[in-house]
Amino acid sequence: MEIKGKTALITGGSKRIGRAITIGLAKEGCNVIIHYHSSEREAQELKTLVESFGVRSYLLKADLTKEEDIVRIAEESVNIGVDILINNASLYYKTPLDTATFKDLNIFYSIHVKAPFYLSKVIGKKMYEKKEGRIVNIVDYSAILPYPDYTPYTVSKGALLTMTKAFAKEFAPYVLVNGILPGPIVSPEDLQDKEIPLKKTLLKRWGGEQEVFKAVKYLIETDFTTGALIPVEGGRLIF
Repeated sequence: MEIKGKTALITGGSKRIGRAITIGLAKEGCNVIIHYHSSEREAQELKTLVESFGVRSYLLKADLTKEEDIVRIAEESVNIGVDILINNASLYYKTPLDTATFKDLNIFYSIHVKAPFYLSKVIGKKMYEKKEGRIVNIVDYSAILPYPDYTPYTVSKGALLTMTKAFAKEFAPYVLVNGILPGPIVSPEDLQDKEIPLKKTLLKRWGGEQEVFKAVKYLIETDFTTGALIPVEGGRLIF
């Protein structure tokens, strides 16, 4: 599918990986719907930037832990018209089993499962009716290779991995649904020792957000890949 002239919804699109995807798509001539929660300043600045590339942009504020917000942005996005859905919004924090709570599970589940599920269901149906569309889920390599103290996070990402395959079957043959498994792309803001994650990564360096965008671009443009999960993790999965 050609990117130019299409419209993409990017959840969590105002910062980090989401911002890189938003900018990359805009540079390719794609109109963008930027979802954000609390990063209003960053979202407004990004809107100005992407419009300088000659594309249209829209801002949608929503708290993805609230079902009514998920329903609302789905409806607003359908009204705008979406050809490409990037389920990128994510939350990541340490949750040792001894202290993990139902609240933690609910938060991770809402952002990584409920929001992508509902957005994919509603927007994907419209894509199916048009007989063209792309859904790309930003998962995580830890859905395949979990690590300690982040189990609620990795479990929710595992559900997103399975969802990718399930929706690929539901929406075939018209809507291609794929996932990306990022590894050490950008360092978490609160990480003190930035070398620790690289010790078990074959390439021994942070990948950078552009590496994820490159995979997103491929999964939009391809016409014969669906239900796939592309690792972008510097060899972490085979270390």
